[in-house]
Amino acid sequence: MAAPAPPPPPADEPVAAVVVGAAASSRSAVLTAFLDGEPLPDLRPPESFLVVRHGTVERIAAYLPGWSQPWIVPARSARSGANLALPRPPRRVEVIRPDTSLRRLSLVDSPDLETLRSAGATVLLDTAVRGGALVFVVGAGPPPGQIEHELLRRTLGAGVAVFVAITAAGVQSAGGSFQRAELLAAVPELEQAPWHSVDAATGDAVFLRREVTDWAAREALHRAGAGLADQLAFDEPLTLPSGGPAVGWSERLDRVVRRIGQRVRHTLAIELANLHLAAVRELLFGGGPAGIPGFLDRELLTLSLHASAACAAGVDDAVDEAVEQVFGPDPAQRLGPLLREQLRGRLLGDPPRAVAEGLLTTAAGRCEPVPSTVAGPSTMVVDVFAAYPVQRSRCTVPPIGVALAADCWHPRGGPSGMAPDQARSWIQQALRAVEIALSQEIALRFAAVRRGLANLLADAIDSGDAPG
Repeated sequence: MAAPAPPPPPADEPVAAVVVGAAASSRSAVLTAFLDGEPLPDLRPPESFLVVRHGTVERIAAYLPGWSQPWIVPARSARSGANLALPRPPRRVEVIRPDTSLRRLSLVDSPDLETLRSAGATVLLDTAVRGGALVFVVGAGPPPGQIEHELLRRTLGAGVAVFVAITAAGVQSAGGSFQRAELLAAVPELEQAPWHSVDAATGDAVFLRREVTDWAAREALHRAGAGLADQLAFDEPLTLPSGGPAVGWSERLDRVVRRIGQRVRHTLAIELANLHLAAVRELLFGGGPAGIPGFLDRELLTLSLHASAACAAGVDDAVDEAVEQVFGPDPAQRLGPLLREQLRGRLLGDPPRAVAEGLLTTAAGRCEPVPSTVAGPSTMVVDVFAAYPVQRSRCTVPPIGVALAADCWHPRGGPSGMAPDQARSWIQQALRAVEIALSQEIALRFAAVRRGLANLLADAIDSGDAPG
């Protein structure tokens, strides 16, 4: 799928550094050194993301789509290093520990880049943009290739802070100076990035840790300042134009919101058609039926990001266009963001009951909505669908997650146990079900936007003041 440009991180997004690059052993060595020699439990499947964040009580939890609460991993399993016996691979595993190095930022360890492909790279880029930083590890083994070079270019182009960590094994194998020269030749922008050597054997990551944590402190202040500036802008009084609204503004609002909602659904239908072709290629020329569940789940995770981002951008466009049609172009620049903030509070604080935060595709080829009421008022259902914790404030309307149910991995009922022809038919049926369910959910979101925006505009027109 083509990757849209990621948005800048919201002011209340938690600061994090994403660790990518060399093989898992080298990344694990850097993480261990960063955490003062405290090793992390080796529990997660290779395709899952690992999030390490600060907390007063140590805990390990796996997040599985279809389960409203995280799957808590017993301490005994963590100490023994046993593999997680889970119904399906988790999107992410979180480790919470009272480590002082984590007070200012979280750490996110990605799967191996060669297993991510384009869909996983999009998820990784989104995580890096939201967290703000990326630590690129150069270790033993083959030097970074085209996949790594492209990720670094996209990350730097998105304004993410990049740090390069070369392990002792990376320096000794193939020559550290050669690897650096080759990497700089492919990505010249890395010349401005900090480079640090990390000796995992002695736990020497003091300079890397100091630079990354200092950056995290500055980034947190910057985001807090940006959030305060946005709030002050909302607090400034705004008077509506004295001429009143345009004639027939309600009908115009309906047409605008419907048209943009249709545009979003059409865009995602094209994405799903491309996904269908990619899944058939994977079935015929890649991992066969056994690889289909993992392949589709990674692609559906990316589709979740696309759907949430497309809805957010579409709602912004609809609000701006509607305000301009109702009051003219002059107040639209100030009133549009104010109305979006009001909509965000209404729709995220009390979303319509019909809106689902997740869509779960089953082995029977159906796509079933997961209602937001399942997890209770304090937990977002969509968070268990994510590879990185989801913030409600990232978009005006509730985000949506799409994933495969656990039974899709079971060889007796899922595609992994089917003959190629059967698996091909299943892919077509399942993705068609996703398209229909996703289209319905987007229509519900835009219908809620249309109602909420009409009420806000009507209140503003009746009172003569902008909504506060």
